[in-house]
Amino acid sequence: MTKKNQDQDQDQDQENIETLKEYGAYGLEVPSDMIGWLRSDHAGETGAVWIYRGAICAFWSREIREMAENHIKTEIDHLTVMSHLLPVYNQSKLIFLWKVMGFSLGFLSALFGFSTFCITINAVETFVEDHYKTQVAKLRDMGSNKDLLGVLEKCCEDEIHHKLDAKQNIRNGKYGLITLTWVKIVSTGSGLAVKVSSKI
Repeated sequence: MTKKNQDQDQDQDQENIETLKEYGAYGLEVPSDMIGWLRSDHAGETGAVWIYRGAICAFWSREIREMAENHIKTEIDHLTVMSHLLPVYNQSKLIFLWKVMGFSLGFLSALFGFSTFCITINAVETFVEDHYKTQVAKLRDMGSNKDLLGVLEKCCEDEIHHKLDAKQNIRNGKYGLITLTWVKIVSTGSGLAVKVSSKI
């Protein structure tokens, strides 16, 4: 490894540490009974990163690329956090599938224009918000793992911001039958992915 590569790796390591500290995840250990939770979160954040990577390929739309490039920064931070909290051997065995599905969803929705892309992101982030809020509520009821609670709350806040950003860019506020069907497909697919990734 060259000196330049070593310096780049060190810079990346330091950047990752700063991200972990920002989210309150640095040095945090996840209880074994919550591995399934974090496995689904890690898989979800992996999918989110690849949704935006797919959308960034939309060379025909500056609006889509700009939103994707803006949102992906936060999703990469989330993935850094989840990768830290969940060792590789506990991560979903279907990571490649979540990457392919994420990329396909981002690219496919981008093909139909900015508004469709925003509808898709709004649907995905609405699901993710509910998913994180469910975990947050359970942790609050348990009255323990306050550090993990803080991490999930911050991730949830970021996802809400993405949802609202997408929502305000949907050109027609009223959804027709086709749009409602698409939103249902996205939401159902997201729910299925969570169930599968929490176990495999």
